[in-house]
Amino acid sequence: MDRPALILDADDTLWENNIFYEKATDDFAARMAREGFDPDQARQTFTQIEHERVLLVGYAPREFAHSMVIAYRLLCEQSSRPPLPKVEAAVEAIGLGVVDYPILLLEGVAETLPQLHLRCRLFLLTKGDLQVQRRKIDRSGLAHYFESLHVVPEKGPQVLKELVARHKLDPNATWMVGNSPRSDVNPALEAGIGAIHIPYAVPWSFEQVPLTDPTRVITLRRFSDLLTLFPQRGGER
Repeated sequence: MDRPALILDADDTLWENNIFYEKATDDFAARMAREGFDPDQARQTFTQIEHERVLLVGYAPREFAHSMVIAYRLLCEQSSRPPLPKVEAAVEAIGLGVVDYPILLLEGVAETLPQLHLRCRLFLLTKGDLQVQRRKIDRSGLAHYFESLHVVPEKGPQVLKELVARHKLDPNATWMVGNSPRSDVNPALEAGIGAIHIPYAVPWSFEQVPLTDPTRVITLRRFSDLLTLFPQRGGER
């Protein structure tokens, strides 16, 4: 009998990601307060711009920083103030602080993956800027646990179907594992494979959408629970 296949998300499933973006957003709001803007309005303005732009320009950290600059300019426009180049530079620097953040593995990941890769075929699927994501994968030290690594601009059911076909996986014995309803769980349901949701403590609001069919989703409290879901088989040491 073939081993089950798990397609694992990376950011906020294997390692911390959104906490660094949240800190940058907090720093942006604080800087806008220093410039005389309401910090809550500044945060709301940035969030709206980021959510609108990400669908057009993707998830690169430099676009995240540029969204902050655009938000600052919009705040200035709304208050009939000219944007200042030195403030734009400071805002961009805040946004770029998310580039090459330290890789902090989530609880249980380091202990679980060595056992899990003996029980299942593991594939890594992450979205975003190719070079940025590959650097994170390299720095994580986890690449050797996976049969293949896939970085895509955007996740969706077609991406999952193509991955299943390319590696000749059985859809009935394949699961997508991730923290995001929008990018992990719902695409898996639409692609006809299993969906395992491991909610993240500090989720990105952009990724939080309703599950299309909660009855077909397995929800785990922590990454190490995968070992209970996929128990040891003969031959594992």
